[in-house]
Amino acid sequence: MKNIFRIAVIGLTLMTISCTNQTESKENPESVKNTYNIELANNEKWEVNKEMMVHIKNMESDIEAVSNQSSPNYEELGSKLDENIGLLTSNCAMTGKAHDELHKWLLPFIDLVKELNAADSKEDQKQSFEAIQESMNEFNTYFK
Repeated sequence: MKNIFRIAVIGLTLMTISCTNQTESKENPESVKNTYNIELANNEKWEVNKEMMVHIKNMESDIEAVSNQSSPNYEELGSKLDENIGLLTSNCAMTGKAHDELHKWLLPFIDLVKELNAADSKEDQKQSFEAIQESMNEFNTYFK
């Protein structure tokens, strides 16, 4: 009888630990897929200055608009993204750790836009576009 009781207690303990770990990983933003190894500041998103955020929000709007099109114009999107990246980098006024963390996202994002612009087929463009969408989602996970 004591053995059955011990097994039951051990089983319940393991279930409790297992459920607690799953809950913690869902609530912890660091457990989210972090392609760029961006670190948070005390579990808070990094603040991007207003002058730069305008261009990032413009890119996000352009990406959103293309995602709602039945026949997406990826060439036009690539042009708009290039333009906003140029404006973003020329208006860079950030410094310190926030600047460094933003660059962890921005440099790969620029490469994704280059891939979109260099894509030879609609399928390649679509794949590049989907990667750009994921990247923008990741930006919103770590920056405000």
